[in-house]
Amino acid sequence: MAASPEEALAGLDLYAEDQAEHLLAAATLARTRCPVPHSAADGGYHVLTRYEDVRAVCADPESFSSRAPSIRGVPVRVIPVDTDPPDHRYYRRILNPYFSHAFLQRYQGQLRRLADETVGSFAERGSCDVVQDFAIPFSAGSLARVVFATDNEDLVSRGIAAAKEVAVTSSPEAFQALAALSAEALAEAAAEERDGVLRALATETIDGRPLTMEEKLGMVTTLFLGGLDTTRGVIANIAYHLATRDDVEALLRRPGGWQRELEEFLRYETTVAFMARTAVRDTEIGGMPIPAGGRVAVFFAAANRDPARFENPDELVFDRPSIPHLSFGFGIHHCLGLHFARLQLKTAFAALLARGTNFRLSPGAEIPRQPGVSLNSPYRLDLEFHPR
Repeated sequence: MAASPEEALAGLDLYAEDQAEHLLAAATLARTRCPVPHSAADGGYHVLTRYEDVRAVCADPESFSSRAPSIRGVPVRVIPVDTDPPDHRYYRRILNPYFSHAFLQRYQGQLRRLADETVGSFAERGSCDVVQDFAIPFSAGSLARVVFATDNEDLVSRGIAAAKEVAVTSSPEAFQALAALSAEALAEAAAEERDGVLRALATETIDGRPLTMEEKLGMVTTLFLGGLDTTRGVIANIAYHLATRDDVEALLRRPGGWQRELEEFLRYETTVAFMARTAVRDTEIGGMPIPAGGRVAVFFAAANRDPARFENPDELVFDRPSIPHLSFGFGIHHCLGLHFARLQLKTAFAALLARGTNFRLSPGAEIPRQPGVSLNSPYRLDLEFHPR
């Protein structure tokens, strides 16, 4: 039985399946009682529920370290997400040019073809599971093309398959296979003179030394992890509203539209719901003392529903004058892939709307949602539509 908001707040656990649907309501209760509640789960951590507290912690890496960015830990390095200054700056200096808006424009044609091909695989039957048939193959294929950036179609094909396996299973074996393929792609990039992120990782230096293999594979792993679950989750969330709200399809088809709508979707459905920080020294946040070594859950999804920052926060309001959401984080760890994510999402829905209309949930469709970091993102979403 699902916990109520009161029960979720009393026994707060951001990973508990029975609490997932009530965590945002529990955060609303917490703001009026104790805005930085404590969870006894996973060794204990405080949860930030207010917009200004989340921003303050993200803007203060000297007080709150990112070296353990997951509450439950991850089996591999996720550079630069798990890196503090000054090393973080060195890694971002290498990666940033390859995820700028200007650089990513060279991939527009490839992403359009990939989106068209993916939608074409199910368009004529007028139905699909948005997650398995569309979001996973498109996001995995996009990443393989942008990260591997090679004309070696065999390598790209194997990269897509490996990325899909990570997205579907998240098993140690899937990560190992992706790491092995990444090492192969890095070796190829080092031998060829082509401009791309892998060649940069293979050839760039930090203070005169080359990157270690752990650093290289850590950054490649981060690119795939950061780009797979996030894009998959946003596509599924937007598709759900497309199928359940009469106004969404017209808004997305409006000439010159989409940008503000996309930002509101990102605020309302925060795909990376939370990350962790560790207090470097005794400090406090929101009036709550945090001891050195204390863990803090930076609850982005709750911050994006804070009524002190957003009017009617629990509603999709597409004509907000300003949408300064925290879905891409804040501070030095502001999401590297934000331009790539926006490009993927616009491309994905342009292709979907070109081949279908009148989207609706399939009769009797269940919408299983996953707890944890990808808060309430559907991992299956069966839709029907009229082919165009």
